[in-house]
Amino acid sequence: MTYSKEYMKNYLKISPVDVHLADDGVVQAVGKGDIIMSMRTKHGVKKGVLTGVWHIPKLTRNLFSVGRFTKDIGPVTFESDGCFAQSKSVKWQLGTRKGKGLFKLCMTPLMPDEANVSSSTGFNGTNRSYLWHLRRGHIGHNGLDSIVNKGYGIGINITSAQQWEMCQGCALGKQTRVSFKPKSPESANKMLEVIHSDVCGPMQTASLGGSRYFVTFIDEYSHFSVVFILKNKSEVASKFAEFVAFAET
Repeated sequence: MTYSKEYMKNYLKISPVDVHLADDGVVQAVGKGDIIMSMRTKHGVKKGVLTGVWHIPKLTRNLFSVGRFTKDIGPVTFESDGCFAQSKSVKWQLGTRKGKGLFKLCMTPLMPDEANVSSSTGFNGTNRSYLWHLRRGHIGHNGLDSIVNKGYGIGINITSAQQWEMCQGCALGKQTRVSFKPKSPESANKMLEVIHSDVCGPMQTASLGGSRYFVTFIDEYSHFSVVFILKNKSEVASKFAEFVAFAET
C-alpha cells in the first residue's frame, strides 16, 4: 500500500475500499497499480515489479505485506544478514537487519520514466527521441538534435530528434515557488492576534517517549515561540489551547 500515485504504472481507479489500520483508524484505497522497484540480488541491483499495489492517499507511510508477497511471488526468509525472497531463479534481498530485532526495507521505488531509461527494447509506444532525452540526462530537443546531426552520439539509433510530450521530471525540476512575504498583509498589534503554526512528521525514528511529530506556535507580535512534541497529530488542538493559556499568563 502506498500514499504516492506518482510511482505507479498501469493505474486503475477502484471503488473505495476501507482499510483498517493498527491504530484502529480507517482509510480508503481509491486505486491500484504496479510499482517498479530497484532491489538487490547476488548478481547486483535488478528491477522487480510489485503488482496490485493499493493507492491510499491518507497513508503517511508505505506498507509492505509479507503475506501478500508470499502468496503472489514466493517464499520469504528472515536470515541473520537480511530478509530475502525467492522468485524463480532470482533471490531478492527485501531488507537488511537494523537491530533490536527489526529489519529495514532496502527496496527503492522507481518513477515510471526512470525505470525505462535503461530498456534496450521498445519504450511502450513512446518515440525513441524521448527515450534518449532520458538517457542523456533530460537533454533538450535542440541539444539532442544537434548531437544526432553532428554524429556525436555513438549508438544513438535515431536519424533526427522528434518532439516529445511533456516530461514529468523536467516539469517538476523547473518549477519555482513564489517567495514568502516577510510579513502578513496586516501585522499584529497585540499578543495572540496572529499565530503562525506548522506541524512536522511523522519522523522515521520515534523519540524515547514514542513521539513522531512536533508542532510550532509563534506569536507574530511578541515572537513568543513554543514547540510541542506529539505522539499523534490529533493532539494539535489541545496543544494550541495550552499555548494560548501559557502566553496569556
